[in-house]
Amino acid sequence: MSWLVPRSELTVAQSRAVEANPKQHRLVLGSPGSGKTIVLLHRARHLLDQYGIPPDRCRLFVYTNALKAYIRAALRDLALPEDCVVTFDAWCGEYYRDQVDKRMPWSGRSRDWEAIRQAVWEKTRHLKTSERLFDFVMVDEGQDLDRRDFETLAAVAQHVTVFMDPKQKLYDRDADETGVARALGLRRRNLALLDAYRCSPYIVQAGASFVRDDVERRRFIEQNPPVERGERQLPLLYLARDAEDERSHLIEVVRTRIDRNERIAILFPDKYRTRSYARALSEAGLEVEINESARRKDDPVPPVDFGTPLPKLMPYPSSKGLTFDTVLMPRLNRKLLGKTDSDRLERWLFVGITRATRWLYVSTTDGEDALFMDRFRDLERRKQMTIQRGVDDSSARAAEPRVDGSGGENELSDLF
Repeated sequence: MSWLVPRSELTVAQSRAVEANPKQHRLVLGSPGSGKTIVLLHRARHLLDQYGIPPDRCRLFVYTNALKAYIRAALRDLALPEDCVVTFDAWCGEYYRDQVDKRMPWSGRSRDWEAIRQAVWEKTRHLKTSERLFDFVMVDEGQDLDRRDFETLAAVAQHVTVFMDPKQKLYDRDADETGVARALGLRRRNLALLDAYRCSPYIVQAGASFVRDDVERRRFIEQNPPVERGERQLPLLYLARDAEDERSHLIEVVRTRIDRNERIAILFPDKYRTRSYARALSEAGLEVEINESARRKDDPVPPVDFGTPLPKLMPYPSSKGLTFDTVLMPRLNRKLLGKTDSDRLERWLFVGITRATRWLYVSTTDGEDALFMDRFRDLERRKQMTIQRGVDDSSARAAEPRVDGSGGENELSDLF
């Protein structure tokens, strides 16, 4: 069994989304931890069985290769074919070659995906109902696409179900709820996964610190009820003496979390730091995997395989839609991220933090280059985070975060 929750364990709202009638398109909104990807997979299996649809007449669309690999790791549990999961751009490229032009357009040294998506949209405008390629398609992390992309999907499929969370928009072209609804011929969303049960309350509060809108922030907190039982670990911000101390400390933390048999993600602001830390961890004797988008062909560190328990290293955007026990986010440094606008950084941090279910670790070098210190100090003041400065004997202490294993209210009584 993979990370996929059995259908018998779904909530009432999740089961309702799985079984929703496909006579109209469906737009499903849900916060991190509400089970959007789980519901998507069970809905795909349900529609195939309920309506006798051949597997080649369905597609599950995602935006990143990392999310594609993550979903494919769970397909065997539902007897779904691996090739039914594809990135939207990969499908557009295949359609472009088959229906528009065998020569793909380029922009500089890269494929011109904007031109490709536009040409596919124009081509599919003329499809008749009988010419539609799919009986249904599912879209995970739908906010990654734009309105035109959903018009394309509605033209090639009899039914479209979209799962999205507008709070996790990372790019300016990303769709909002109104745009997606209109593209699907809807007035608004017609399903919502209201409750989230994945994240520790501490993770929820840390993530909420990076939601600007007051209403959205409160709604996000309210959709994540307190965990009744289990170990609660305060997130940790480590202020390293220098870059070498920051790297050494992270290596020790990774060792400790591996010993706890946790699923670990280590997220970075760019591909260069992803590769650099992957090499450092490997040289320290730790087996890790690096996301394909950051990996070079000659890189000795293997690519990410979600069928293994090894720590996964990737840039922030590649983590969208994924879930881990522990998330580590080093190098939160103004010098590295100074050219990235504050709004995008906040969205990156929200997405990264909410990938974790149990524990969050953030690190940077001490001093004026640390980003978002006001947010982290506020969390510490409210007893929702520990801030620790690097000293010569700090590694052993930091590897074991403060824990509340009572399952009672303890220091969380004022959070909800």
